[in-house]
Amino acid sequence: MSVKGLVVHFRRDLDDDEAQRTIDALMMIKGVVKVASVKSGYEDELNRQRVKRDLLSKIDGLLRDDEATI
Repeated sequence: MSVKGLVVHFRRDLDDDEAQRTIDALMMIKGVVKVASVKSGYEDELNRQRVKRDLLSKIDGLLRDDEATI
């Protein structure tokens, strides 16, 4: 199997300066031809909050079920 490319996700959104430094560093790696940024937007934050809320709701439901059996 051969790999054509990689996708990198950050824990948090980077500002323009941080992103540019990261792009510059990645471009220094042998064989890297292109590094492109993906702009974050309002919808990204909504999706993150929705996923976080759903997970917290599921965890809360699991904890409440445990309490009922004790």
